[in-house]
Amino acid sequence: MFNIPVYAHRGVSYKSVENSLNAFKKAVNIGVDGIELDLQLSADGVAFVTHDIDFFRLAGNKRRITDMLAEEVLQLKLGTSFFRKFIGSRVLTFDEFLQYVIPTGMKLNVELKESFLGKSEKIREVVEKSRVVKDVHFSSFEFSILETIQAMNIDVQTAFIGKKNSDWDYVLSNKKFNAIHLNKKFYGKELMNTIWNAGFPMRFYNIKGNEKYVQNPHECVIGWITDYPEKILKIQKRR
Repeated sequence: MFNIPVYAHRGVSYKSVENSLNAFKKAVNIGVDGIELDLQLSADGVAFVTHDIDFFRLAGNKRRITDMLAEEVLQLKLGTSFFRKFIGSRVLTFDEFLQYVIPTGMKLNVELKESFLGKSEKIREVVEKSRVVKDVHFSSFEFSILETIQAMNIDVQTAFIGKKNSDWDYVLSNKKFNAIHLNKKFYGKELMNTIWNAGFPMRFYNIKGNEKYVQNPHECVIGWITDYPEKILKIQKRR
């Protein structure tokens, strides 16, 4: 059986603070194929590895990253209130992440978040920095972000993250997208079949490891994005 590539969602995030260096190290140590990470921009244009537009969920701080300078973001401690008090993880810059991950040979799924909207120069900067990674693709819910990457006219992979109410007529007419990312709730549904019939392979996220189809995936699947990569690797008999 061909093993579908397994991407650790924000690293091994159920055992560590999501998008932290520790979460990424655990992903590498268990032998995943790739890492999914999120990027947001600070007020002074530094790309940080973090998902939310603010830090309330991870640091108890309601400030938006777009209102903070890089030096302020770097002072934050992440994790539960108890964990933050005694240790705390720090938000990684994208440069720091690349310095760690490049030697590992990991595939990367880099999701560009809403703070990149209208920041074409910063989008291109991230893409250029990532070109040293052998296997990398860029994903986003935002058309304009992916179109900025496509307009660079270089050999780079893009994936649109779809929702039920996405403009599917437009998406399926844009043959520059290399793949579509979907929540697992669409697996086996009409939308999946429509996308596949239009010629797009798919990666599915929110995979838990208890889905029966993981053992016998549809031919459209080119990646599982999961918080529980160990379970998927075990199913694939790689652990």
